Amino acid sequence: MTAQEVIKLIESAQTPEQIRAANQTTAEFQKTASPEDSQAVRDAFHRYVDQLIDDIDVDAEETMRFLALNGKQYKLEDWLTPAEYARKYELKTPNIVSNWIVRGIIPQEDVLTVPELNGMRLVRNRNYKETSTEVGS
Repeated sequence: MTAQEVIKLIESAQTPEQIRAANQTTAEFQKTASPEDSQAVRDAFHRYVDQLIDDIDVDAEETMRFLALNGKQYKLEDWLTPAEYARKYELKTPNIVSNWIVRGIIPQEDVLTVPELNGMRLVRNRNYKETSTEVGS
């Protein structure tokens, strides 16, 4: 097998099995290849791995932006913890947010409870202060 054939095999690998096969072929090729061919294949493999890592990073970032709860996906940028909400909307304490939830100022459809995170509550990121008759209480 030539260096170019090994490089094409590396670049075309899509599945875990194909990647393992390309890795095995690369290892075998390295045993008998000239230093130049060996370096070319090694460089191609490193480029491929770097690209895989970049793709995984992008996928991980996208995944982290969503919360899956009860079969539904929520964009995390649309939801805040009571502490984040209090900070963003300049409330004195996060307890005010909890109070608003209990009193119904923040409607139930704008509150998520995440059992997997010890029952943590998230509030939809929008201003409720104007709907409260007693601001800050």
